[in-house]
Amino acid sequence: MDSVIATCPSCGTKNRIPASREGEPGRCGACRARLPPVYLGPLTLSDSDFDTFVSGYPGPVLAEFWAPW
Repeated sequence: MDSVIATCPSCGTKNRIPASREGEPGRCGACRARLPPVYLGPLTLSDSDFDTFVSGYPGPVLAEFWAPW
């Protein structure tokens, strides 16, 4: 995948985000509003960084929990 399309939460413009910019916040090309970072795959978080990530991420977060037992 070379890029992904992110819709600006402020003006609704569709912005092409290069895959090389995964995890970096961007700016809308039309209104210059801040775009949330885009992740192309799952992130592995631990109990020490989960709360920080979820509370600081501006968009929806899908979490999957598992245990080895």
